[in-house]
Amino acid sequence: MMIAAAASCLGMIVSLVGWFAGRRRRGNADDAPWRQSDLYVDGDDWELWDVQWRRTGGRIEVEYGVANWLPGQHEYRNDFIRVFQRGIGLAEEGGRVSRVLLKGAEIRFMQTFLARDGSTPVIQIDPSYME
Repeated sequence: MMIAAAASCLGMIVSLVGWFAGRRRRGNADDAPWRQSDLYVDGDDWELWDVQWRRTGGRIEVEYGVANWLPGQHEYRNDFIRVFQRGIGLAEEGGRVSRVLLKGAEIRFMQTFLARDGSTPVIQIDPSYME
């Protein structure tokens, strides 16, 4: 009984240390304020809205909603957004996520970009979605 209690306590301590180290490594990303972007796109078969961004330790995170208006099922990926600072496109960090949506379904995606400097990012839709 005493060994189980000690193991449980040790597990909690290790978990707490890991959580604290993760927050320091991310630069307290959870505390960074979200800023609203005015980007909104109403495609014929899809819609992109509620674009928000925040700066977190050398990165710019962009989160947005996508809705599918196509009948049946349609696959969407988290590659709708491009971000620029001082006219230069930022490198994207992280992998692709894809989801299949039914007509009327909505999802939120996130993309992360490596920031160049402290200037305000320009967030645009990827031109391939407008063709």
